[in-house]
Amino acid sequence: MAQDEIYYDDRVFSEADILEKGRRSTNFNNCFFKKCDFSEVDFRSCNFTNCEFDGCNLSMVKFNDAGLDNIHFKNSKLVGTDFSVAKDFLFSVNFTDCILDYATFVKKKNKKAKFVDCSLKGADFSEADLTLAVFKRCNLSAAVFMRSILVQANLSEAHNFGIDPEQNNLKKTVFSSSGLSGLLHKYDIVVA
Repeated sequence: MAQDEIYYDDRVFSEADILEKGRRSTNFNNCFFKKCDFSEVDFRSCNFTNCEFDGCNLSMVKFNDAGLDNIHFKNSKLVGTDFSVAKDFLFSVNFTDCILDYATFVKKKNKKAKFVDCSLKGADFSEADLTLAVFKRCNLSAAVFMRSILVQANLSEAHNFGIDPEQNNLKKTVFSSSGLSGLLHKYDIVVA
Protein backbone atom coordinates (compact mmCIF):
# COMPACT_ATOMS: atom_id res chain seq x y z
CA MET A 1 0.00 0.00 0.00
CA ALA A 2 1.53 3.32 -1.10
CA GLN A 3 1.90 6.11 1.40
CA ASP A 4 -0.05 9.27 0.54
CA GLU A 5 2.02 12.38 -0.04
CA ILE A 6 1.94 15.02 2.68
CA TYR A 7 2.38 18.76 2.03
CA TYR A 8 3.59 21.45 4.44
CA ASP A 9 3.69 25.08 3.27
CA ASP A 10 5.03 28.05 5.26
CA ARG A 11 5.28 26.04 8.48
CA VAL A 12 7.62 26.46 11.45
CA PHE A 13 8.76 23.31 13.21
CA SER A 14 10.71 23.79 16.42
CA GLU A 15 12.52 21.90 19.18
CA ALA A 16 10.96 18.58 18.40
CA ASP A 17 11.55 15.34 16.63
CA ILE A 18 8.47 16.16 14.56
CA LEU A 19 8.75 13.39 12.04
CA GLU A 20 8.98 9.78 12.98
CA LYS A 21 11.86 7.85 11.48
CA GLY A 22 10.94 6.56 8.06
CA ARG A 23 8.84 9.55 6.89
CA ARG A 24 8.72 9.49 3.09
CA SER A 25 7.03 11.35 0.24
CA THR A 26 6.57 14.55 2.21
CA ASN A 27 6.85 17.97 0.59
CA PHE A 28 8.09 21.00 2.54
CA ASN A 29 7.80 24.42 0.91
CA ASN A 30 9.05 27.61 2.64
CA CYS A 31 9.39 25.80 5.97
CA PHE A 32 11.63 26.70 8.90
CA PHE A 33 13.09 24.03 11.19
CA LYS A 34 14.47 25.23 14.54
CA LYS A 35 16.41 22.94 16.91
CA CYS A 36 14.90 19.76 15.48
CA ASP A 37 16.58 16.38 15.94
CA PHE A 38 16.47 14.52 12.64
CA SER A 39 19.52 12.30 13.22
CA GLU A 40 19.21 9.15 11.12
CA VAL A 41 15.72 10.11 9.86
CA ASP A 42 14.85 8.70 6.44
CA PHE A 43 13.70 11.55 4.17
CA ARG A 44 13.67 9.30 1.11
CA SER A 45 11.67 10.86 -1.76
CA CYS A 46 10.82 13.98 0.26
CA ASN A 47 11.07 17.41 -1.33
CA PHE A 48 12.37 20.52 0.44
CA THR A 49 12.01 23.86 -1.36
CA ASN A 50 13.11 27.24 0.05
CA CYS A 51 13.60 25.82 3.55
CA GLU A 52 15.92 26.73 6.42
CA PHE A 53 17.29 24.49 9.16
CA ASP A 54 18.68 26.31 12.22
CA GLY A 55 20.28 24.53 15.16
CA CYS A 56 19.21 21.10 13.90
CA ASN A 57 20.86 17.71 14.15
CA LEU A 58 20.76 16.00 10.75
CA SER A 59 23.66 13.62 11.31
CA MET A 60 23.42 10.51 9.16
CA VAL A 61 20.05 11.66 7.77
CA LYS A 62 19.01 9.80 4.64
CA PHE A 63 18.28 12.01 1.63
CA ASN A 64 17.91 9.22 -0.94
CA ASP A 65 16.04 10.62 -3.96
CA ALA A 66 15.11 13.73 -1.93
CA GLY A 67 14.77 17.13 -3.55
CA LEU A 68 16.84 19.89 -1.93
CA ASP A 69 16.14 23.17 -3.71
CA ASN A 70 17.42 26.42 -2.18
CA ILE A 71 18.08 25.03 1.30
CA HIS A 72 20.07 26.85 3.99
CA PHE A 73 21.52 24.99 6.96
CA LYS A 74 22.67 27.17 9.89
CA ASN A 75 24.26 26.18 13.20
CA SER A 76 23.47 22.57 12.37
CA LYS A 77 25.19 19.21 12.67
CA LEU A 78 25.29 17.11 9.48
CA VAL A 79 28.02 14.58 10.30
CA GLY A 80 28.17 11.79 7.73
CA THR A 81 25.23 13.10 5.70
CA ASP A 82 25.28 11.80 2.13
CA PHE A 83 24.06 14.51 -0.23
CA SER A 84 25.21 12.54 -3.28
CA VAL A 85 22.04 10.40 -3.16
CA ALA A 86 19.70 13.42 -3.32
CA LYS A 87 18.01 14.35 -6.59
CA ASP A 88 20.24 16.24 -8.99
CA PHE A 89 17.42 18.43 -10.34
CA LEU A 90 17.54 21.93 -8.77
CA PHE A 91 19.99 20.76 -6.08
CA SER A 92 21.07 23.85 -4.11
CA VAL A 93 22.32 23.79 -0.51
CA ASN A 94 24.22 26.38 1.55
CA PHE A 95 25.76 26.15 5.00
CA THR A 96 26.65 28.60 7.78
CA ASP A 97 28.29 27.53 11.06
CA CYS A 98 27.71 23.83 10.39
CA ILE A 99 29.57 20.63 11.22
CA LEU A 100 29.74 18.66 7.97
CA ASP A 101 32.50 16.26 8.90
CA TYR A 102 32.51 13.18 6.61
CA ALA A 103 29.59 14.53 4.55
CA THR A 104 29.46 13.35 0.93
CA PHE A 105 28.85 15.54 -2.13
CA VAL A 106 30.17 13.11 -4.77
CA LYS A 107 29.13 14.15 -8.31
CA LYS A 108 26.76 16.87 -7.05
CA LYS A 109 26.35 20.06 -9.04
CA ASN A 110 26.13 22.83 -6.45
CA LYS A 111 27.28 25.94 -8.27
CA LYS A 112 27.59 29.12 -6.17
CA ALA A 113 27.36 27.09 -2.95
CA LYS A 114 28.34 28.92 0.21
CA PHE A 115 30.13 27.21 3.07
CA VAL A 116 30.74 29.76 5.83
CA ASP A 117 32.47 28.96 9.15
CA CYS A 118 32.00 25.22 8.61
CA SER A 119 33.93 22.13 9.64
CA LEU A 120 34.29 19.88 6.59
CA LYS A 121 36.81 17.38 7.94
CA GLY A 122 36.92 14.32 5.72
CA ALA A 123 34.10 15.59 3.47
CA ASP A 124 34.09 14.09 -0.04
CA PHE A 125 33.72 16.47 -3.00
CA SER A 126 34.92 14.00 -5.65
CA GLU A 127 33.64 14.91 -9.13
CA ALA A 128 31.44 17.67 -7.66
CA ASP A 129 30.80 20.86 -9.62
CA LEU A 130 31.51 23.70 -7.20
CA THR A 131 31.89 26.48 -9.77
CA LEU A 132 31.83 29.87 -8.02
CA ALA A 133 31.49 28.19 -4.60
CA VAL A 134 32.77 30.00 -1.51
CA PHE A 135 34.56 28.27 1.37
CA LYS A 136 34.84 31.06 3.94
CA ARG A 137 36.75 30.23 7.15
CA CYS A 138 36.20 26.49 6.61
CA ASN A 139 38.32 23.64 7.95
CA LEU A 140 38.88 21.23 5.04
CA SER A 141 41.23 18.84 6.86
CA ALA A 142 41.32 15.50 4.98
CA ALA A 143 38.53 16.66 2.63
CA VAL A 144 38.64 14.89 -0.73
CA PHE A 145 38.78 16.82 -3.98
CA MET A 146 39.27 14.47 -6.94
CA ARG A 147 38.20 15.50 -10.46
CA SER A 148 36.24 18.31 -8.80
CA ILE A 149 35.27 21.47 -10.66
CA LEU A 150 36.36 24.50 -8.63
CA VAL A 151 36.28 27.07 -11.44
CA GLN A 152 36.24 30.58 -9.94
CA ALA A 153 35.64 29.09 -6.47
CA ASN A 154 36.97 31.07 -3.52
CA LEU A 155 39.10 29.18 -1.01
CA SER A 156 41.09 32.22 0.09
CA GLU A 157 39.91 31.86 3.69
CA ALA A 158 39.74 28.06 3.80
CA HIS A 159 42.41 26.15 5.69
CA ASN A 160 43.88 22.65 6.11
CA PHE A 161 43.00 21.62 2.56
CA GLY A 162 45.01 19.45 0.20
CA ILE A 163 43.97 19.89 -3.44
CA ASP A 164 45.91 18.40 -6.34
CA PRO A 165 45.88 20.96 -9.20
CA GLU A 166 46.56 18.13 -11.67
CA GLN A 167 43.46 16.20 -10.62
CA ASN A 168 40.97 19.09 -10.35
CA ASN A 169 39.71 21.94 -12.51
CA LEU A 170 41.00 25.10 -10.79
CA LYS A 171 40.61 27.74 -13.49
CA LYS A 172 40.59 31.19 -11.82
CA THR A 173 40.13 29.61 -8.39
CA VAL A 174 41.09 32.00 -5.59
CA PHE A 175 43.57 30.93 -2.90
CA SER A 176 45.45 32.98 -0.33
CA SER A 177 49.24 32.96 -0.40
CA SER A 178 49.16 31.13 2.96
CA GLY A 179 47.02 28.41 1.35
CA LEU A 180 49.52 27.60 -1.40
CA SER A 181 50.98 24.75 0.63
CA GLY A 182 47.59 23.03 0.31
CA LEU A 183 48.14 22.90 -3.44
CA LEU A 184 51.68 21.58 -3.19
CA HIS A 185 51.29 18.93 -0.49
CA LYS A 186 51.78 15.98 -2.86
CA TYR A 187 55.25 17.26 -3.79
CA ASP A 188 56.44 17.07 -0.17
CA ILE A 189 57.96 20.54 -0.31
CA VAL A 190 57.96 23.24 2.33
CA VAL A 191 56.57 26.71 1.62
CA ALA A 192 58.05 29.22 4.06
